[in-house]
Amino acid sequence: MRKLATHIARMTPLALVVLGLVFSVVQVARTCINQTPGKRATIDFLWPTFTPQKVRYGEYLAQRYMELHPDVAVNLILTPDPGRKLQVMIAGRTAPDVAWCGVGWEQFSDALMPLDDFIARDGTVRPEDFQPRLWQAMQWQGSVRALPSSGQTAVIFYNKDLFDNAGLPYPTKDWTWEDMERMAKALTRDFDGDGTIDQYGLQLGQVYLVPFLLYGGQMADPAWKEARIDTPINRAVLARYQALMYGEQPVMPTPSASAELGMLPMFEAGRVAMHAASSYAIETFRGTQFDWDIVEFPAFVFNGQHHRATGFWQEEFGVLWDTNVPQDAWDFIKFCAGEDMVRWAALNGHIVPGRIDVAHSDAYLHYGKRPANMSAFIDSQDFAVPVYPHPWYRRMGLDLTKVEQQFSIGSEGKRLTPEETAQAMQLALQKVLDEYQSER
Repeated sequence: MRKLATHIARMTPLALVVLGLVFSVVQVARTCINQTPGKRATIDFLWPTFTPQKVRYGEYLAQRYMELHPDVAVNLILTPDPGRKLQVMIAGRTAPDVAWCGVGWEQFSDALMPLDDFIARDGTVRPEDFQPRLWQAMQWQGSVRALPSSGQTAVIFYNKDLFDNAGLPYPTKDWTWEDMERMAKALTRDFDGDGTIDQYGLQLGQVYLVPFLLYGGQMADPAWKEARIDTPINRAVLARYQALMYGEQPVMPTPSASAELGMLPMFEAGRVAMHAASSYAIETFRGTQFDWDIVEFPAFVFNGQHHRATGFWQEEFGVLWDTNVPQDAWDFIKFCAGEDMVRWAALNGHIVPGRIDVAHSDAYLHYGKRPANMSAFIDSQDFAVPVYPHPWYRRMGLDLTKVEQQFSIGSEGKRLTPEETAQAMQLALQKVLDEYQSER
C-alpha cells in the first residue's frame, strides 16, 4: 500500500483525474455487485482453491448460509492465491466483504475491520470458546481482527498394515526421533534387490522444513527483531534430517523422488510407511484400503532433554474495512467460525477445530472413521509453534525455501551442510526482519 501511495503521489494531475474516474467506476461496479436482484444483501467472500477438498469446504459454507438466510447472497470468489488476490483487490478498491485468511494475515491488518465492538454487542462470541493460543493470534495492536476456525497442527500419519507386516509396534505419543529413525529403517525396503528403494519408511517433506526448526522455540525473539535459527539444537535437527535422505541407510525420498511420485500418492499407494501432514490429508487418506492412524511428532532429545514441537497454522475469517454490509459480513464470519460449521468441517477432515467445544467433543474425538487417534491433533496444540506469524511471512517463506532447496537438493552435486544451512537461514531471516523494521 505504501508503494502504491508513493506511485500515486508522483502522477501528473491529468493522470490523477483519470485514476479517480477509474476508481469511481470500480466502486460503483462493486456496489452494483452487492445488489443481487431479489436479495437484501450480497456478501463477496474470498476463498482459496488449494485442494478440491478446500473448494468443497468454501462452497458448503456459502450454500449453507444462503439456505439459512434466503434474503442474502454469498458470492464466492475462488482463487489459488488468496493473499495475492486480496492485495490486488484492496489496491483496486474492489476488496471483498469477507476474506479467508491464514498464516501471515497480519499483512492485511490495516485493511481488516476491528471486531471488538461486534463481539461486545453480540455477546455470543466468547474468547474462552477458542483455543487460547489461537485466539491470541487473532489480535493485532490491541484489537481482534478476525475470527478463527482452525488451529492446524502437523502430525505423523502411519500405515498400520505396513507396521503389522514388519512386526513393529505402532508409534506412541511419547516416542522420540530415535524411535522414528529405528522404525523407518525397518520399514524401508528394496523388495526386488535392484538397488532402488521400493518402500520408504518416512516422508517429512509435505510440511516443509520449518516445523522441524521449532524444537528450540520460535525462529525469532518475541518482538520479531532478532532471528534465532542458528542454534545448536537446530544444527542437530538439520543433521539428522539430512541423514534421513542421504545417510548410509536412506529412509526418506529426496525432494526429486517425492516430486516425481507425489507425496500424498506415495502414502496412498503404500510406498511410504510414515508421512507428516495435517488434517487436509484426512479426506484423501480415508479412501485407502489399508488401515492407518496418526500420532504426535516425536520428541527430539538434545543434551539429555526432550524437546517437543510441531507447526501451528491458523485459519480465520476477516471483514474488510470498506464493506458496505458490515453487519451482514459480521453475521457471516460468526456463522463460519461457529460451532456447527466448525464441527462439520472438522468431522469431514477439513480442519483441526479451533473451538474447544468441538475439539473436545465425543463427536470429534470418536467420530468412527479414520484416524482413530483424532486427539493427536488437539494434543499437539500444547507444544505447537506458530509458523511465520509476521506481516512479511511470504517473503520469509520464499527466502528460507531457497536455502532449504540448497540443503535438501543442492546444485552441481553439492548440498549445504547443516551448519551452513543454519547460518544461511539465520542471515536470510535477519535480513527480512531488518528490512521490515526499516520500512516501518
